[in-house]
Amino acid sequence: MAKRVIPDFQEGKGEELVTLTRRASLASDRYRMLFAKVDQLCRTPEKKLIALTSSIKGEGKTTTTANLAIVAARDFGKRCLIIDGDFKNPTLAKKFAMPEESGLIDVIEGRVQLGNALKRGPVENLAILPMGRRSGKENNIWTTEEIKHVLTEVRAWFDYIWIDAPPILPLFDMSFISDSVDGTLIVVRAGEVPEQVLAQAIKSLGSSKIIGSVLNRAKMDWPSRYYEYGY
Repeated sequence: MAKRVIPDFQEGKGEELVTLTRRASLASDRYRMLFAKVDQLCRTPEKKLIALTSSIKGEGKTTTTANLAIVAARDFGKRCLIIDGDFKNPTLAKKFAMPEESGLIDVIEGRVQLGNALKRGPVENLAILPMGRRSGKENNIWTTEEIKHVLTEVRAWFDYIWIDAPPILPLFDMSFISDSVDGTLIVVRAGEVPEQVLAQAIKSLGSSKIIGSVLNRAKMDWPSRYYEYGY
C-alpha cells in the first residue's frame, strides 16, 4: 500500500470510542477477545472482507466496526481499512470527526482516485474510507460494478477490510453485499430487538456467509457499573 497518499489523521471531537479513550477497560478487552475469535474464524479459508450489519438502525454496528478495527490494527498489528458502506445513513466520518471532503462515492463516480480518498486512522495500520459528499441522488452503491473494482484493489493492500453496512430491515437487500464480501457479522443490541425481528433479518441475510453475531450493550455483572460489550 502506498502510504504516502493517505493524509494524516487529524483528531477532532468525534464520538467516544472506548478502545481509544479507555484502552485498559473491560470493554476494550472484550473487543480484543472479539477480534481474536473473528481472526481465528477467518484464517481457514482466508477471509478479508467482513461486513458488519444489524437488524435495524441504532444497534451499534458502526461503533462495533470502529472499535473492532482499532484493536485489530493497534493491538494485533493487522493492516486494516474501514469502509463506510451505509449509503443510506453514513456515520463513519462523524464517528472519527473527519471532514466529508471525499470518499467512496467520489471514487465510484470517478472524481477521486482510491488512494487519495483514503484517510489515515487514529492508530497505526488503520485507514478509513468515508462515504464522501453525497448529492442525495445516489443509487445503491452496492449495485454498481465500480464497487467490485474498489474491493478488489483494497484486498491487495490490507489484511482486513471492515465494511459498515446498512441495517437489513426494513428494506435493504443484503444479497448485494453478501456477494461482495467474505463474511458477515450481525450486531444485536441486547434487549432492544424483538426475537421475531432478528429472525426475519437473519432469514433475509441468509446463513452462508454469517461468521457470527455480536451482542452489544449487554449489561454484565462486573464490579464496575459500566455497560460492557459482550459477544
